[in-house]
Amino acid sequence: MDVPVVPPLDGSLLTIPEILDFHDKRNPDKPWFFYPSNDVPSEVASVTYGAMAEATHRIAHRVRPNREGADGQVVAILTHTDTVLYSALIIGIMRAGLTPYPMSPRNSSQGVCHMLETVGCTRIVGHAATAGLIREVQSEMQSKGIAVRFEEMPGFTEALSELARDARGVTIAPYPKSPEAVDVMKSALYIHSSGSTGFPKSVPFTYRRLLQWIQHNVFGGTNVRYGAMALPTFHAMGFMMQLVHPLATGTAVAVYTPQDPAPPVVAQPQTVYEVSKLCKCTAVLVPPSFIEAWSHSQEIVDYLKTLDVVIFGGGPLALATGNRLTEQGVRLLSGYGSTEIGNPSMVWDGYPRRSYPVDPDWMYFRAPSGARNVRWVPQGDGKHELIIIETDDYEIAMHNVPGERAFATSDLFEPHPTKPDLWRIVGRKDDVIILSTGEKIVPAHQEAYIIASPLVAGCVMFGREREQPGILVEPHLAHAIDRHDEVALAAFRNEIWARVEEANAAAPAFAKIFKEMILVTDLDKPLPRAAKSTVIRKQALEVYKDEIRQLYETITQSTNNEGIAPPRSWDVAGLELWLTEQAQSLVSHDKPIARGVDLFQQGFDSLSATFFRNRIIGALRSSDDLPVRQAAQQVSANLVFDHPTIAQLAAALLGIIDPSSAATASSPTDAVRTLIAKYTADIPVARAGKGVTRSEDDERVVLLTGSTGNIGSHILAYLLAEPRVARIYTLNRPSASAEPRAREKAAFRERGLPQDALDDPRLVSLAGEVTLDKFGLDDAQYAEVLGGVTHVIHNAWTVNFNLALQSFEDQIAGVRRLVDVAAASERPVQLLVTSSVSVANGWPASKGPVPEQLLPDPEVAAGQGYGSSKYVVEHILSAAREKGVHATAVRMGQACGPKATGAWGTTEWMPILTKTSVALGCLPALCGPVDWIPLDAVGEAYIDWALARDELPFVVNVVHPRPTTWEVVLRGLRAELGERFGVVPVQQWLAKLEEHAQDPSAEVLVQMPALKIIGFFRALANSSKSQDTSRAALSEGPFDLTFETAALLRSSPSMRAIQPMVEDNARAWVRFWSAKEFIVQL
Repeated sequence: MDVPVVPPLDGSLLTIPEILDFHDKRNPDKPWFFYPSNDVPSEVASVTYGAMAEATHRIAHRVRPNREGADGQVVAILTHTDTVLYSALIIGIMRAGLTPYPMSPRNSSQGVCHMLETVGCTRIVGHAATAGLIREVQSEMQSKGIAVRFEEMPGFTEALSELARDARGVTIAPYPKSPEAVDVMKSALYIHSSGSTGFPKSVPFTYRRLLQWIQHNVFGGTNVRYGAMALPTFHAMGFMMQLVHPLATGTAVAVYTPQDPAPPVVAQPQTVYEVSKLCKCTAVLVPPSFIEAWSHSQEIVDYLKTLDVVIFGGGPLALATGNRLTEQGVRLLSGYGSTEIGNPSMVWDGYPRRSYPVDPDWMYFRAPSGARNVRWVPQGDGKHELIIIETDDYEIAMHNVPGERAFATSDLFEPHPTKPDLWRIVGRKDDVIILSTGEKIVPAHQEAYIIASPLVAGCVMFGREREQPGILVEPHLAHAIDRHDEVALAAFRNEIWARVEEANAAAPAFAKIFKEMILVTDLDKPLPRAAKSTVIRKQALEVYKDEIRQLYETITQSTNNEGIAPPRSWDVAGLELWLTEQAQSLVSHDKPIARGVDLFQQGFDSLSATFFRNRIIGALRSSDDLPVRQAAQQVSANLVFDHPTIAQLAAALLGIIDPSSAATASSPTDAVRTLIAKYTADIPVARAGKGVTRSEDDERVVLLTGSTGNIGSHILAYLLAEPRVARIYTLNRPSASAEPRAREKAAFRERGLPQDALDDPRLVSLAGEVTLDKFGLDDAQYAEVLGGVTHVIHNAWTVNFNLALQSFEDQIAGVRRLVDVAAASERPVQLLVTSSVSVANGWPASKGPVPEQLLPDPEVAAGQGYGSSKYVVEHILSAAREKGVHATAVRMGQACGPKATGAWGTTEWMPILTKTSVALGCLPALCGPVDWIPLDAVGEAYIDWALARDELPFVVNVVHPRPTTWEVVLRGLRAELGERFGVVPVQQWLAKLEEHAQDPSAEVLVQMPALKIIGFFRALANSSKSQDTSRAALSEGPFDLTFETAALLRSSPSMRAIQPMVEDNARAWVRFWSAKEFIVQL
């Protein structure tokens, strides 16, 4: 192989024209571009470095004859032409001492004007294909008093044809060089960003930075031939691969055949494959969508296997597709870079060869180990933002980090779990969707699964400040539909549903996309795209904001079941079959839905239940049978919660359709007694005996469940701060989206707790559940935990007041499993199980305060599944205590945000009341004592119990022993919100809320989230008449209860020392909610 002479990259050649002149002298006959011949398409033609050099001289003469005028003027290139001519045009303008600014013709006229103004450009080079856009730009600029000159660019034959040179018999005279030395800090070129978050940014490239790009990006040396035809030359990656790489190495790249004056070939997966194969490329670089398309053709996959590497960038590739290709032997590499920072990765180093093994970590790129210019900033949830720092040998174009010459990319990455310096991009900070629940979705990988469908041209997830996400999908033209055609819409949703299910399987449960939440675009409103053809998220959501709002209102207010066929028959068999099919489609797993098992133990949550109920009502309404249609009006809001198995649902629906078939229901107290009997049977006697006395020197080893919630994270923080605790095991439910430690860090970050504390070597974060055999741990882990643990703090529990008692049975069984473990231990194990004051919802106020002892009558907890489940738990612990197990029920009241941080989760009733009050313009005057307990005080109390030497009480009521008043809370809220928020009687506040309760819009529901739990606030208003709101946070039961705290104070020194809450507590809550953008004051 005739190897080209490589130019020196030591700075002796400072400009791109100088490097091209080197090739003109040393490699004049070496090809720069390969492409299919125009004359014989099955053969390969080329353009040499010598021909390109001469073309740039011609163009320089054309754009600046005799070097007239000032150096450095910016010349915008707004054209739609071939790569070869475009490359010559850029370098020709540079040779003329001017500053080229290649621009995408896909930009709007407003975007082009913005870019022209930011760099002071008044001159555009273009041609007929973009003349219309240029005229719009000239007109808009003229209206601002700025004249913009348009010049027709030279054509391919004029600039580049070697035949033209032969015809003339002479070569073009060299363009005169500047007599002045190059100032390396002046701009040699501008390239614009994609404009995905607004107008494109003009990114300057100084001569120094351009030289550094060339020095840093010798992609595989001189032995590689890239297929680069999929990239536009005006894009940073296109410029890098089509100009920078060849000039740095003297090698050639394959491109499409020049078509000028006709429009250029539009890049398509099939033609990129064909040209790459014809031109004998050893590597290709393409957007992920091309790889998705290729993966469906075995012929193309077989070709890809022969390449050294297939590089993708500009977006994520669906994991399933990448894994499928690498399993077949395709070498994939993930590229990363941007116009602002260049290419900080080492993806090109150690260029892959066909003899290299396929890399299973293809989705990661390698960051330079210990590099001075790379910083990873943790985001608290296992993700990191990349920041690039400018150094002497690595200049960046823009700085956006205060006080530093650095650029924060806003790109989010996850590190490889075991291999250092490998990072996988997962999205952007500004793409993160924050649901109204506070959960955060990084949508890139779900979108990647869906766009992998050959039916889909583009998609964007949405759902900010909503309860559930949706996705906006643009079909490919060949599959375009009228989205108002319900039959066609249902068919399209069904066709892409397999891809959506793949996306859901790879995402956390809260990010699940339901079929009803697929919004299809209009033919006349295509998704806006950036120059690199990616969808511009912000603009797309703005274009479809009305349709998105309407979709949420439809979901909220109706039970339309487009595309959902009703049952084949309305008997037990037909209903159970249909209900099972629907339930299966609403969970994110393939495990078959069991007929007799609680749906909430099979992956259902409140959102799934809502969609399930809507589908049931829609099916009833679509029936031709009058009694069936009428039954739709009798379906209660809690249908699925009250009848949480398929068998129960079928029976309940039959009972509504035909009341004579309804079975007699057992009483709620019977269900409570049944579970108590079941889970207190045969509790073993504790092997360690009843007595317990520990010295201060005894080792404390704690197992904590539920360490990522409000209470659990504060307990964990205080355990980590206590040096007398020797080891801490945390047990949290397995998650596909993040490892346990990452979720704990996210919880700490969310609540203002010290994240560094989680790096303590005493902490072991485990994934498992007490409901599983051996907690879901392997034998070694399980033996380690059981062999050392002295205290179990069981805090994990589903907090959902809609669930029926039986939906908690697996969690109740988990408590019994913990009792058995404690009983079997050879040394005393203290069980501290979080209960709830809701076990006393029905306690008669006439009997005085609720005692710190077992409540014998199940009627006090009946009527609500959550409270009843905790009542059952207390009876299990009582029975265990009789057998010598050291068990304590921590009967938790309302926990509120600490004074220091104010961190109070935004899904609870008090922040919801406050946000709604801001929208209503007034706050409610509630009555009675406020005995809420700050979360930091809860954490301190658990430390007291962990360090206690003597036996703990059986029950402690964790409410504030020194209550404050609602007036104090109101003064704190108003001090932070503003005195303009008046205080009105709670009934008046409720009346103002009720005005919006009839068919509220989606926007109103966001502003007034109290409408979603208006029944709770109605009960709150009624309870306020009895002059007590201390129970307001806990449930929808009575709020006129007080609680004994003698055992609490006896067992906890910190509780004995606690001071009443003051106005500053409430002020801290508001500051926290405002910082989370939950409360936005106008």
